[in-house]
Amino acid sequence: MTVPRLCGGGIASSPQSLTSSKETVMKTVIRRDTVVIGAGLSGLYAALTLKEAGQSVAVIEARDRVGGLTLSPQSPWLGRRIDLGGQWVSQKHTRICTLIRRYSVPLIRQFTAGEQVCIHDDKTFRGPLTTIPGMSEADFAEYTKAFDKLYQTFDALPANPWEGELAAKLDLMTYDSWVREMLPPGLARNALLRLPGAYYGVMPEEVSALELLQKLRGCGGPRFMSDMETGGMSEHMWGSQAVSEGMAGDLAGDVFLASPARRVEWSGSGVVVETDTTRFEAARLVFACAPAMIQQIAFSPALPAARRLLHQRFPNGRNTKAVIAYDKPFWRKKGLSGRVISTSGSVTAVLDIGGAEPGPGVLIALFSGKAALRVDPLEGDARRKAVLGLLAQALGSEALEPQEFHLQVWADEEWSAGASSPFLIPGQLTHYGAGLRAPVGPIHWAGTHMATEFRGYMEGALAAGEAAAGQILATDKA
Repeated sequence: MTVPRLCGGGIASSPQSLTSSKETVMKTVIRRDTVVIGAGLSGLYAALTLKEAGQSVAVIEARDRVGGLTLSPQSPWLGRRIDLGGQWVSQKHTRICTLIRRYSVPLIRQFTAGEQVCIHDDKTFRGPLTTIPGMSEADFAEYTKAFDKLYQTFDALPANPWEGELAAKLDLMTYDSWVREMLPPGLARNALLRLPGAYYGVMPEEVSALELLQKLRGCGGPRFMSDMETGGMSEHMWGSQAVSEGMAGDLAGDVFLASPARRVEWSGSGVVVETDTTRFEAARLVFACAPAMIQQIAFSPALPAARRLLHQRFPNGRNTKAVIAYDKPFWRKKGLSGRVISTSGSVTAVLDIGGAEPGPGVLIALFSGKAALRVDPLEGDARRKAVLGLLAQALGSEALEPQEFHLQVWADEEWSAGASSPFLIPGQLTHYGAGLRAPVGPIHWAGTHMATEFRGYMEGALAAGEAAAGQILATDKA
């Protein structure tokens, strides 16, 4: 198969006939320098980086929208966009903050005044944001000691976290078993076991201890990630999908929606990507989607066995998010910040995402990993009742009467595969880590799960897209 290298790209003058055993399908042929599969933040940023460097690109997306795991529908009651996917940023997330300014997306300081609530089974406790309410002094001392060990392990891991004896030991155990070695049963253990679900939507017994620890380290550690003053939860957008829409606007004519990739042919000279209606020909291909989605595409020839086995061992967890609007933020008058956590797995987190000025009350409720398994299987109005019941338990009966309720179960969306950042199961990072980001012929890899920094964040998605584009540009210069 020979695919010509084109500088300007364009559409072929005549369609290509593709014959199957059942029928002949006439497909439009589009030729570009690089094709990107996935119009989320990572894919769009890779394409935009390449286009601004002078390449012709095409971004193909299975959904009928851009944005991937950012989704910002209009709220009829609030009169603005809300976020059912990613929305939190820190000023240390330099790429996403630059795009927020570029596309004039509203950025709001996280509301932090007041105490937080912690749910322990059927009991609730309140206390300062920097504590875990309901913990005894002894429990909190144990928890702090374990947290210190977590950070000591970060420091002990090499730059390539899959190398060395410590990596081998940690990769053969789950995060659950690592924590259980450190802590006896109780609130301290339960609190530390929250981390995989809270940040990556995965159960602690599913993920390699090495995989989780190196992901946390690359994001600045959980203290930074949960910091609502200057850290990973210090600011949030109203309408995060607008960042992707802005990039798609700058890629005018180069983004093809409702176009699932069905088949990829590849060789040393280029790639062909087929959708139901179009044949895209290019020198390079970037996958900016979860490995579970790549597994649904036919390849000719097949990807190398190591890559296929890696994708099989790289699943997604579960993220579910609700946005609930009220006449007013009734919890603030009670001296509460709106933040709720749980050590018993009933909810991952609740946060007040309203601004500091007086106005409607807006909460988000996150159900990830174990917590998602309690909500996702429910049907119809049962999900709404379960969410509102938890909010009432934590904040008061006023929570049962919202003005508006939205809920997104990401595992239910056909093209999302679940949570935002796939994870490696035990034993895989030490085996595949060195080649994790290596191209396969003309095929490159993006998506937030491919990032070395801020993996799982919007910033990580952009960093991985930038890295994939950088590989292509560096190869072309060589």
